[in-house]
Amino acid sequence: MVENKVVVNIFGEEYPITGVTDPAHISKVADYVDSRMREAAQSSRVPGRDKVAILAAMSIASELIEKSERLDVAERDVDPTLDSILARLNDALEGATVIS
Repeated sequence: MVENKVVVNIFGEEYPITGVTDPAHISKVADYVDSRMREAAQSSRVPGRDKVAILAAMSIASELIEKSERLDVAERDVDPTLDSILARLNDALEGATVIS
């Protein structure tokens, strides 16, 4: 795997990031973190980069957990529907005449 090195700017600081991920993806992630840190700094008015980073991390983690929980609910809703569709297909196939 090829490692990519990208220098990103987060909250006024440059960070060299090395990873196997596409450089555009790394930049997109850094831009997202930067924007969330700026939002946290603006809404909380908490002094200190480390406290802003913690608030941003908490916000991002909360968002991730909420989306994960919604995905779990959606998957639980889809499973019975798929089971029902598969059962109807199996019933239809059992009743079908095979022509060779």
